[in-house]
Amino acid sequence: MIAVDANILVYAHRKDSEWHELADRCLTQLAESKAPWAIPWPCIHEFIAIATHPRIYDPPTPLADALQQVSC
Repeated sequence: MIAVDANILVYAHRKDSEWHELADRCLTQLAESKAPWAIPWPCIHEFIAIATHPRIYDPPTPLADALQQVSC
């Protein structure tokens, strides 16, 4: 089982991250593979907290966009 870390989620989501392309490609490959994987709930919480925090990102990701990103 592969567990996806919150940092990978943030990097894949934030196009202004220097690791955006690599993280996005990693998640895409994982989603398209047959390998079992999951995103632990604490990592989803951390992703939302980081991506929407105005002291971390300027501008922060709107909450609705962050929730949409991790919705099923």
